[in-house]
Amino acid sequence: MQFLNREQVKKIWSEIKTPVYVYSEEKLLEAADSFLAFPNAYWHTVRYAMKANANINILKIFKNKWLKIDCSSEYEAYRALHAWFNPEDLQISWQETPENLEELLEKGVFMVATSLKQLKAIASLDMPWIEIGIRINPGMWSGAFKAISTWGETSSFGIWHEDILKIKKIATEGRLKIKKIHIHIGSENTPESWTDSANIGLWFVENFPKATILDMWGGFKKAIMPYEQSADLQAIWKSVAVKFKEFYEKTWRKIHLEVEPWKYMVINSCSVIAKVDDVVSTWKNWYDFIRTNTWMTEMPRVPMYWVQQPITVINDSENNKNYVVVWHCCESGDILTSKLYDQEIIETISLPEVSSWDLMVIDWTWAYNASMSMKNYNSFPEAGEIMIMNDWEIKEIRKRQNLEDIWKNEIEIL
Repeated sequence: MQFLNREQVKKIWSEIKTPVYVYSEEKLLEAADSFLAFPNAYWHTVRYAMKANANINILKIFKNKWLKIDCSSEYEAYRALHAWFNPEDLQISWQETPENLEELLEKGVFMVATSLKQLKAIASLDMPWIEIGIRINPGMWSGAFKAISTWGETSSFGIWHEDILKIKKIATEGRLKIKKIHIHIGSENTPESWTDSANIGLWFVENFPKATILDMWGGFKKAIMPYEQSADLQAIWKSVAVKFKEFYEKTWRKIHLEVEPWKYMVINSCSVIAKVDDVVSTWKNWYDFIRTNTWMTEMPRVPMYWVQQPITVINDSENNKNYVVVWHCCESGDILTSKLYDQEIIETISLPEVSSWDLMVIDWTWAYNASMSMKNYNSFPEAGEIMIMNDWEIKEIRKRQNLEDIWKNEIEIL
């Protein structure tokens, strides 16, 4: 287990209904410090992508570390403002155009246009020389598989790289100042891949003379399974710093670096505690299934990205057995132990022999789980959240949803 011990797991289970998310304040602070300590050529900003998890307590922890925020919608921006972030600490790089675009710009929220339509929408507001960013799709493929690629022809993110002249025309006619170039480089892992991405990003910067910031979003692999390898942050940014210095020597422009960590920064700061509900078998030569009281409703990252998660069973069994782990939703895709990046192949996992009411801890469950949970599917209530503080005190930071809250917004007309 990442930060929990058996006694803590049992104590939490005895006091709080499972499934429950458990966060570590210590791990959150360590993650923030690791990114604040980046080596960089001139200056750098750490901008937390709050879509990973937007609980107000987590946002406040990062605010106290002077981190900035990236929002994927206007609603996230208002949520961050509610957490006492200043408008100038926020940027929105959006897919859906905000209804309150002008209001947010007037407040001082920084906008990153990700399409020509969005760029035209900002230009139409007649706010001369307002500073904005643009997200560019460089046209190359990046990602574990094409369905989740953040670059290339299969990705809708960003303005296509061949539309630079159109960007310049719209910006000139709308009297917009393009201050920031924004690229999403995927979850690459090596200094070499980051160096290549820096070269691409700086080439775009060179095409926009007033740009002073290169935002390199993503790109930090965090190992959560034994066969994976985490990115070496120090090695990556030492190699990238060289490219920023070379760019200065070529253009006499010192470019400010922004990074937007999410998964690497927070994924090891949360675990989910659940329990075994049942064990069923299809036949002695086929599969033994562990049914638990969690998964798709709390951890949609697995079926969405076809990844795997580490599991610890809390019992005293000395015998191991191969299991397929499934969850409580009446849904054929609600399964943990599929092959990595291939849901067509079911794999088993060796675990201590289980029985009903054994506890399970699923680690590395921060990113894109609580924030993206398929709550209320099968009418399961939204799970609660707790945090283990630095002094080891356990505090509740979100209550488990009451059953009646599931239907409270429904309007009876019959």
